[in-house]
Amino acid sequence: MSRGESAEPKRRKKKPPTPAVEVAAEVEGASLVEAVYHRLLQGILTGHYPHDAVLSELAVARELGVSRTPVHDALRQLGKDGLVVRERNCRARVAGITPDDVFEVFEMRKFLEGPAAELAAGRMDRRHLAPLRATADALKADPAAPDWAATWAEFDEAFHRTIADASGNRRLAADINRYRLLHKGFNRYATDAATLQPALAEHIGILDALEAKNGPLAKERMVAHIAAWQDHFIRHVPRGQG
Repeated sequence: MSRGESAEPKRRKKKPPTPAVEVAAEVEGASLVEAVYHRLLQGILTGHYPHDAVLSELAVARELGVSRTPVHDALRQLGKDGLVVRERNCRARVAGITPDDVFEVFEMRKFLEGPAAELAAGRMDRRHLAPLRATADALKADPAAPDWAATWAEFDEAFHRTIADASGNRRLAADINRYRLLHKGFNRYATDAATLQPALAEHIGILDALEAKNGPLAKERMVAHIAAWQDHFIRHVPRGQG
């Protein structure tokens, strides 16, 4: 913004910021921190926050219409994910994201979610599986539904979260959820209802293995599923931002 643009009349400065609830609503069921995280991640992916740009907590809070606390926490999480670096003066600077970053994220998901699926196969029962199967069948039956993508997003989150929790290992589930945050950001950037049809078929195959209590097969299919989307997102991540 130029100096001329920043010199706004006082009456315009009194305009209230965008309500925080609008930011939170961008990610269904998300906490405010997670919603801010996704807005920042989306900005990094699209170049709104270019490589090497400084992310001021105060400026971002004003832009999104939230307090500094969720911005601080979201930037800290992005730092853990390697997408933001903290300088000596505590300023946050965009590190960017490259195909190598995407590759590593999905490698971690393979290491975590494959074993989780194998563990979950011996623990999941109808209470866990029936809701997932019902939603998967509904998605398969009506791929042209206007709300298909939104329903898919909810199903995908519930699918991976339920399997992670059913593994019985809380630390494993927590690490899976951390990498799922990044995955959801990639999903919002580089998928649509058409490209997600193969993912539905892969989820159904994993469900089949879980219902059969076949742990090795569930692990194999989960790893193959993640590998397929690793390739997809490597090809669609913005180039030259890292």
